[in-house]
Amino acid sequence: MRPNELTHEIIGAAIEVHRELGPGKPEPAYERALSHELTLRGLVTRVQKPVPVVYKGVKLECGFRLDVLVCNTVVIEVKSVEGVLPVHRAQTLTYLELGGWKLALLLNFNVAILREGIERLVLGFEEQGESGAGAHNPSRFTARNANPAPYLYSALDSGDREAETLAREIIVSAIEVHRELGPGLLPSAYEACLCHELHLRNMTIERKRPLALSYKGAQLAELDEVDLLVGGRVAVSPCALTEVQPVHEARLLSQLRLGGWKLGLLLNFNVVALRDGLRRVVMSGNAK
Repeated sequence: MRPNELTHEIIGAAIEVHRELGPGKPEPAYERALSHELTLRGLVTRVQKPVPVVYKGVKLECGFRLDVLVCNTVVIEVKSVEGVLPVHRAQTLTYLELGGWKLALLLNFNVAILREGIERLVLGFEEQGESGAGAHNPSRFTARNANPAPYLYSALDSGDREAETLAREIIVSAIEVHRELGPGLLPSAYEACLCHELHLRNMTIERKRPLALSYKGAQLAELDEVDLLVGGRVAVSPCALTEVQPVHEARLLSQLRLGGWKLGLLLNFNVVALRDGLRRVVMSGNAK
């Protein structure tokens, strides 16, 4: 398989992993799931491959490890970060140079749609007129499984009457907390006060509810967690953001799917009026 065909297949596999797990999970979970998906597609992978440093003819083990190496050809660096930094690109290019490889994919899974988190890095690689070192826009790759994930950010009714009743009470409680505290505090302060207000209203709360992660029958060692689960039916994510981004809603939606709940509330307290920071996330009927 030619290198560009291989990257095409890897991107398709990464999109499948992102569709299943959603954003905001630990990096090792994406790493293991991607390796599993690539293996299902008949590709040979090595996870956490050591990369020695040769200095003045001496091979030194400096603790460098690749996240995933595919068919001894393409290096994959897995990230789950708010934004990819220049140091992440430089690190990946260093791995290419140390290992003698020419092609890498830097994949940031903490995005609403994975194509926003794909970067292709090359080091002196030429194929069909391509040459040079640096980052290439991955938009010219159209993976076979590039259909968008079934996200639904909506104010529509969830169809769960009990959850809708709970949500109304949660929103009233959040408005009360925001009225007392105002914007500009740490998320932990809003979460603690919201929990106290909900307890005063005799509502049951689970904080940091763990969610087991699996991928196509393979159990992953890492866990996700829901900030608050109210009444066993509504997932709540209190935050204090400059601006709510699609990735924040996408992460909450993935947690709904994992937990089997219909309704989530994203509450951004860093606003003048809480109604401007409220997002309802509803699990669509056709989402998996």
